[in-house]
Amino acid sequence: MIARVIILIVSFAFAVPFGVAGSKQKPILTDEFDRFLVTPETVIGEEVGKIELIFPSPKKITWSLVQPVPGGDRRNYLREGQLDATEIVVIDASSGLLTLKAHPATYPAHYYAEVRATNEDGFMEQVLIIIALEETPKAENALDIFTQRIETPAVTFWATERVDPAKIEYAANIANALLLKDRQGSGIITEYVKQRQAVMTLFYTFEERNTSISYYMHRRALGIRSQDLEDEEIIPDYLRLGGPEGLRRDASVEEITHLIHRGGIMPAYPEVQARLERATQAAMERGFYRPQDGLPADSYADEYLAYGLDIFYGAHQRRSFNGTPLTPENFKTIDPELFEILSFLFPAREEFFKEMGWESDLKEGIR
Repeated sequence: MIARVIILIVSFAFAVPFGVAGSKQKPILTDEFDRFLVTPETVIGEEVGKIELIFPSPKKITWSLVQPVPGGDRRNYLREGQLDATEIVVIDASSGLLTLKAHPATYPAHYYAEVRATNEDGFMEQVLIIIALEETPKAENALDIFTQRIETPAVTFWATERVDPAKIEYAANIANALLLKDRQGSGIITEYVKQRQAVMTLFYTFEERNTSISYYMHRRALGIRSQDLEDEEIIPDYLRLGGPEGLRRDASVEEITHLIHRGGIMPAYPEVQARLERATQAAMERGFYRPQDGLPADSYADEYLAYGLDIFYGAHQRRSFNGTPLTPENFKTIDPELFEILSFLFPAREEFFKEMGWESDLKEGIR
């Protein structure tokens, strides 16, 4: 049985990954991971999964497995003490099919490796996680991992046991603040998000999320639309203090925006989505926005909207583009189209800060 990272598909016009439209095109894999299930009933030689490219490649691909090296992957999913997936699975060099070559020594257990796709122009690697369980997870137990819940007018927050309750409340406040302008107006985005049963799933660590196969196997059957966020990437002071140096970036606005975007903005305002896609393309062409390798083309606009909102609220002011600091004031000039889209969809920075209870930070000149 296979459980793969699911990427929500949106309508988008890009046909090839940015920066590779030419004669040289190395293989592009997901920048995250694929996870697959093995149980005692899995037979030696049985297919447990298949790795696929994010973008089709006309050039011959050779697949291989690489033993896990702690810290060797871009997201730092590979860490000390993890079991080696190359001991129990093998990959077909021409097809990317994974088959079981040896049963895990114990259950439950998590095995890690990297998958490498190589062609004449280069290679790319992604993380592989083999999850060994004593039996296939049942749908009725899919939500057992979430022991904490907060309801908001639009978004529900489900969190695992070790997530800090204060961080759950902070994330819920972010969601309410982001939807402030919509609630004061037509309320159409909020209504769509609610109708689509939008859920933010909060895990304690990335490893807890990455190995939560029971939930992800049955998520579609639950009829919900979800986006994840981890305790370790919720940094409540980051945005309030204007993205100070030395403090890890808070991912709350970005991830919650993705959920609101897909669940509410796209169905409520398809014409705005079309404008966003054009703005994203224009930003890429002039070098202001460059999607990272492994990001599907249908997610470019999602990421650009969230990136722009961070600038809109002052989180990237210590960065610059062509010598111009990325402050909320400068953003209107750097990308007037995205600025106008954000101004239409979301509350202004002053209103957002007020809703979050951060007025004093604005008055003190903290940006």
